[in-house]
Amino acid sequence: MKKALVAIDLSEISRKTAAFAFKHAKDLGVNQLDFIHVLEFRDQMVPRMKEYAKGFDEKKIKEDILELIKEALEDSQTASLAHNLIIKTGSPYQEIVRKAEEDKYELIFIGHRGMSDIEEFLLGSVAAKVVRHAPCDVLVHRPKKEKP
Repeated sequence: MKKALVAIDLSEISRKTAAFAFKHAKDLGVNQLDFIHVLEFRDQMVPRMKEYAKGFDEKKIKEDILELIKEALEDSQTASLAHNLIIKTGSPYQEIVRKAEEDKYELIFIGHRGMSDIEEFLLGSVAAKVVRHAPCDVLVHRPKKEKP
């Protein structure tokens, strides 16, 4: 069984990437999609800082992500495919890569934020880091901009 990991957050780009994954999974030989969302601590630059932002509600985040996946499946206009939700805590790119290595995924779907070259150079992007460090193929989805 070929399985793929779909990295998502609560953005519109993630919803479109999830719909893209549902729509093209069968064409790519994927039988199972596992969605991964990584919860970040408020300040990862301070060693041993284990505090979430004010108002953080993990249960609400999980409900919102499950709703996003449901909407993505509807948007894809395809039959449902076996899928799971995995929630991790830490650095998004590190947790995505670690999960792909541990569970031997054949493919990772991830959305592209569309940062400028300077923003990406200064900040880095999760997608770019996943591409560099992933143990498998990575499909970076760049949704088309909708015309007004």
